[in-house]
Amino acid sequence: MTQTLSMSGLAELLRKPLRSQPEGVKRAARELWTEMRLARASRHSARAFGALNGRSGLKVHLGCGVDVRTGWVNVDLFLGPAPTIDPVKRPHTVLIIHDLRAGLPLAEGSCDLIYSSHFFEHLSFPQGLRLMQDCYRALRRDGTFRIVLPDFGKCFDAYLRKDADFFALLDEHRLLNAFEPKYRTLVDYINYVVYQYGEHLAIYDEEKVSHILRTIGYRAVVRSEHQSGMDPESDLRRRYSFYVEATK
Repeated sequence: MTQTLSMSGLAELLRKPLRSQPEGVKRAARELWTEMRLARASRHSARAFGALNGRSGLKVHLGCGVDVRTGWVNVDLFLGPAPTIDPVKRPHTVLIIHDLRAGLPLAEGSCDLIYSSHFFEHLSFPQGLRLMQDCYRALRRDGTFRIVLPDFGKCFDAYLRKDADFFALLDEHRLLNAFEPKYRTLVDYINYVVYQYGEHLAIYDEEKVSHILRTIGYRAVVRSEHQSGMDPESDLRRRYSFYVEATK
């Protein structure tokens, strides 16, 4: 008789018995664990999005991470512990644990504002395009899509000018620790900002993202500047980002 492996059963399997197993077996078990967590998150997020049906004027924060904004619909995928929300202290605040690679299942015209900072570069181009199309559909007429992305152009320019000072913040935040210091050269800053240890899957610049948004149908697409109260105040984000805002 076939026995279904539960989440707790797989967790127990991952804790002890796999230690002595070949790396391929351990990797397969970890992948199965991840797929089970994704499936459970998908079931929960479908209910959470369903609860928003009929609502309008939504403000949506894609790939929010720990930046869960009060009064917003915050969306990100947490396979481990997720931030908690006190509904008394933070009314009208929603956190949906959802895999945005599968799109954004919000009703057409339900959103006033959709915002994302340093998230789309973690998606493949097809996944990012589908999500941008979903955002356009979900926005009302005159609604705003605001996106913040790594400014690779600035980084490439600094590298070509041999401007090591431009990258000093990366050292201050110890973001290149995986690059052994005795072997490190200026190009390793480019390795980090482009690949980020394998987490980045796509490169955008202002021309690319603006062209995509205009092709999708936005009537106005402009380069923006940092906006206090909207964009992260991080010194890293301010130095290494560019901002684009589109109006439907």
